[in-house]
Amino acid sequence: MAVCWRCPLCSEVSCEDDVNATGNPVACDHCERPFPPQETLCSVCDAPNPWQRRDTLHFLCRECGTTQTYFSHLPIAG
Repeated sequence: MAVCWRCPLCSEVSCEDDVNATGNPVACDHCERPFPPQETLCSVCDAPNPWQRRDTLHFLCRECGTTQTYFSHLPIAG
């Protein structure tokens, strides 16, 4: 599963599947424009800058309560 967000420019939904993307600019899969995460919109309710970190893997929309989870595709070292 990935954290999905709505592009503030073209309104298409894009997803980030790597927890390392947290805090880094994200690029829209449709228009390819990069955005800082705080400019993205909730993919459910379209609230601006909705995400707050609930814990190390979970993000919660402050407006509608949608919870999303990062699952990294990278192998765990151990």
